[in-house]
Amino acid sequence: SNIITEDKVDKLLKSAARHIMFKENINIDLKKMKGSDQNLFRIRKGKVRILFNFVKNDIVILTVEDIGFRGNIY
Repeated sequence: SNIITEDKVDKLLKSAARHIMFKENINIDLKKMKGSDQNLFRIRKGKVRILFNFVKNDIVILTVEDIGFRGNIY
């Protein structure tokens, strides 16, 4: 699908965080990105890509870097 709601983005990000932290087996297309930023991840949902940073110290900080279509996002 070419449309993704804010609610769907929230659910995808929460699922990704659970997968990263607890290794939960969640059906999500999640990939850790290669390069200089070791905390950068990508979620793929249809043609839409969500790039976010994930940092876990005493608290978890999840920062969305960009949301867009494949080809425009990287």
